[in-house]
Amino acid sequence: MLFASLMSSPMLAFAADAAGAVTESASKGIITAGDVGIMPIVVNFTFFIAYISMGAAFVFFLVQRNSVHEEYRSALTLSAIIVGIAAFHYFYMKGLYADYTLPALAEATKNGTSTVEIIRDSFFGIINYRYMDWLVTTPLLVAKIPMAAAHGKKVGKTVTYLILFDLLMIVAGFIGEQYIELSVMGSRLLWGTISTVGYLGIVYILFTSVKEMAKSADANAQMAVKWMSIFVITTWGIYPIGYLVPWFAPGLDLNIVHAVYNIGDQFNKSLPVWFSISRVEMH
Repeated sequence: MLFASLMSSPMLAFAADAAGAVTESASKGIITAGDVGIMPIVVNFTFFIAYISMGAAFVFFLVQRNSVHEEYRSALTLSAIIVGIAAFHYFYMKGLYADYTLPALAEATKNGTSTVEIIRDSFFGIINYRYMDWLVTTPLLVAKIPMAAAHGKKVGKTVTYLILFDLLMIVAGFIGEQYIELSVMGSRLLWGTISTVGYLGIVYILFTSVKEMAKSADANAQMAVKWMSIFVITTWGIYPIGYLVPWFAPGLDLNIVHAVYNIGDQFNKSLPVWFSISRVEMH
């Protein structure tokens, strides 16, 4: 059933519908706000900035790896892997939006036809690639927090539970994203609830087991773990809100959600590590 849903999803429909627009618009050159409006240009900008910033963070984290004490190097290596993977996915998503969505929007605007379906299909097509990214990067994001707090302790069991809860959150959310029509919002909400159970499991472990583990670390490491955990319960909140938008605000321009996700991913994948590096002891 899920495979059939994916095969009929907007990801394929959008690619097929946009192909003609790409060919027709190829000779036009650079698309501007005058062709498509402000919001699509903002989204395209945030895709590009996310790709560049995560690529830069990848290089920075690798360069800084040997500048921190040995017990923090594994966490910093994980951080480099996370932003490196994210940069790759954002390069691809940036291409989808710039090469397919913008030309399709420009063509529709030129012809005076509605752009609602184009924006909708673009969003629900690209969201699948976001989940591909999250399926790999978010388990690493939560795993690096106990690693930063380990201070010589074994953290395998804690990391395993965090990863399992994270996978439940992402996989359930991905299945729920395939239900995009108002007539099946009940199924979307059901899978969203299951995804929330995974998220709450992560929060519980971070503020019990990991918090207790960090007590034996130095003050700077404790502060880094504290703030990384806070990021999980605050900035991660944008994703369930975005997930619910098709249900409680079906008329909202989904380009807004695109932009919020792009900015949020930059903060959630890079900023906690930048902050942590500033807190831990350097050589």
